[in-house]
Formats: sequence, structure tokens, C-alpha cells
Amino acid sequence: MSKKCIHCHITILDEKAQVCPLCNGVLSQDENEQIVKVNGYPDVTAARRRTTFFLRLLLTICVAGSFLCAAINFLNGGFPWAVIAVSSLIYIYIEFYLFFNPDVHIIAKIAVTILLALLFVVMIDVVTGFDKWSLNYCLPGALLLFNVLIIIMMFVNHSRWESYTWLPLLSIAFAILPIVFMHYDLVTDPVVSEVAFISSVLLFIVGLFLGGANARAELKRRFHI
Repeated sequence: MSKKCIHCHITILDEKAQVCPLCNGVLSQDENEQIVKVNGYPDVTAARRRTTFFLRLLLTICVAGSFLCAAINFLNGGFPWAVIAVSSLIYIYIEFYLFFNPDVHIIAKIAVTILLALLFVVMIDVVTGFDKWSLNYCLPGALLLFNVLIIIMMFVNHSRWESYTWLPLLSIAFAILPIVFMHYDLVTDPVVSEVAFISSVLLFIVGLFLGGANARAELKRRFHI
């Protein structure tokens, strides 16, 4: 229970205090004041500890599940389904790790999620016979999705949307891959890939011109040019 100085009329929260810190007068019990918990900060340590325990438990389950799938598939032979199962468990753990990690920026989380999902479907395509559907449609589709997410982030953070003008450059860099794959016959249906490349270039040009000096300053800051 808090205490009160009858001379200074101040409330003392320290229950162990016997005298007023201002006048050294005797303190009386304050029956009317609400008790305020000293140092009542949120217990972030406990929340972080629970998150760490959950991630360790999930990692243990994923490792054990991967070993079990690989062992069963190896002993029985046949279609290498364990590759898909193990990749799925790895993808699940990484996604949960990114979700619970506050140090990773939302843009990095989105980019890593799309990249891992793309690698996952390419792996499935390769394991199941490599019909090239992953490179024909999934790769450019992921680039189009990334471009749409860039536009959404620009609208959501419209007050500082120029800070996202460098992201279309990243999209262009990946959009070049399907163009290169065309020359090696890895991409047999070029329409979606061409649309993805054009949309990335247009998004960069529009952002650069509409952003003006702010967009150019952001590019210089990002790439030190």
C-alpha cells in the first residue's frame, strides 16, 4: 500500500520508505490512492522465451519428421516423395521463424517467402519429371505477385512511397531469368514471362518519374551511386 506525507502531500510508492524524501517527515498510510506497481513493464522476456521454446519444438518436429520420411523412402524405394516432404517441413520452419522474428523487415519476409515458394515448386517440377510448368508459369507468376505487392505497399505507405522505388529493380533482376531461360529452351511458353518482365520495367519507370527527386535520392542511398 502506498504512503503519503501529511506535510508535502506527495504519495510515496516505495512501501519500505519510512520518511518523506523531501522533508524527512513521518509517512502515513494512504488509504485512498490506488496501488501502482513499480517497474510495471511488460514481461517481454517471458514472451520471447515462449517463442524460442515453440521454435525449438517446431525445429525438433521438422528434423525428426524429415529423418523419418527420408528413412522410409530410402528403405522402400520407389518415387522420391521424401524430397517433397522434407522440403515442405523446411519451408514451414523457415516461415514460422520469419513470422516470429521482429528483426526481419516485412519486405524481406515477403521476398524470402515468395523465393522459397518458387524454389519449392521448381523442386516439385524437377522431381515429378520436369515438365517446365514451374518455369513457364510459376516463376513469372511469382514476379507478377511481387509487383502487385509492391504497389500495395506503396498505397499503404503513401506518405513515403518513394522508399519502395528500388524494389522494381529487384523484380527486374529476377525477371531477366525467364528471358535467359528462353534461349536454353527451359521456358517454352514465353508469354507470361514477357508480361512479367515488361510489368517490372514499367513499374520502375513510373515510380522513378512520379517520385522525382525523392525517388532518385532513395536509389542513390540504397545503391551508393
